[in-house]
Amino acid sequence: MKKVKKIENQYIKIPKVINIPTPTALALGLLLLATSFYSGYAWNKSRSGPSSTSADSNTITFAAQKSQKPELKFFVMSFCPYGNQMEDVLRPVFDLIKDKADITPHYIFDKIENLDTYCKSRSGDPSQCPLYVENKYFTTEAECQKTIAQSLADCKNESAYIKSDKGVMYGSLHGRQEANQDVREICAWNLASDKTMWWNFVGNVNKNCTDKNADTCWEDQAKSAGFDTAKITECFNKEGIDLIEKEIALTTQYDVSGSPTVLINEVAFPPESAYTQDGKGSLKIGSKVATQDRFRTPNVVKEALCASFQKSPSECKSEIPDLTGESVPAGGC
Repeated sequence: MKKVKKIENQYIKIPKVINIPTPTALALGLLLLATSFYSGYAWNKSRSGPSSTSADSNTITFAAQKSQKPELKFFVMSFCPYGNQMEDVLRPVFDLIKDKADITPHYIFDKIENLDTYCKSRSGDPSQCPLYVENKYFTTEAECQKTIAQSLADCKNESAYIKSDKGVMYGSLHGRQEANQDVREICAWNLASDKTMWWNFVGNVNKNCTDKNADTCWEDQAKSAGFDTAKITECFNKEGIDLIEKEIALTTQYDVSGSPTVLINEVAFPPESAYTQDGKGSLKIGSKVATQDRFRTPNVVKEALCASFQKSPSECKSEIPDLTGESVPAGGC
């Protein structure tokens, strides 16, 4: 009989710094922790795959790797606002293409085998406070010292993490409830025979829940999408750790650290090199060219996916309108 791996149901924020140059990374990470705000950088770290530059030095060609049934993998965190925006972008692509391509969600977790080492690497070095004050990341050294001490204490609180029966801990950037929701969304994906149910569930959560109330909010959203919540809970308790480990293996394989990251047949979309500092980058996809400000729009993602078919279906001739509301920035968590 297989041993059940139960997951504790507690939560707290998990500190993590953004991958930008030191000492800025530490100071900014601490400031973000103090204000409970996590913003992203424009270029997520991933294996970009092959790309080539056209005659226009600002235009990169998307080197689509073709297959009979392309796979679009997207890596997110359930309450990363940029990841949620990417889900909004991908929803109409899924609605158009359906099962002629595989559009598959994946989630980003931290694995913490030694909590003390993990927290010391993320909570800051108090001896550097004079430098942080000099660079105006803190007003006073006392403020810096206090923030670092609080960060370390919060990080060492084991209730901040999902914990396996072997004592290994797992975290998600925006806290314990996000980690719990990541697992629930994986379970829902695996349980849904019709993936439209999953998209409806995630859309409901994105609109109605937060990383502060997900543990009490998710069930109504799942029921509204047609799920048996008892089955999601059973999956969470019995399979959660194994599912997290599988996601960690994938993010390690593809060197993914930022939400959202999109891979189409294992080629990053858009390629990192398609972005330029002046915002004038562009990407050639087949016979069409998309400017940098439109990389995260449904029709441009659809074009990249359709370029990855050996023989594109008739649906690829359809144009997907832009989303209503504010534009999607090239940021990440």
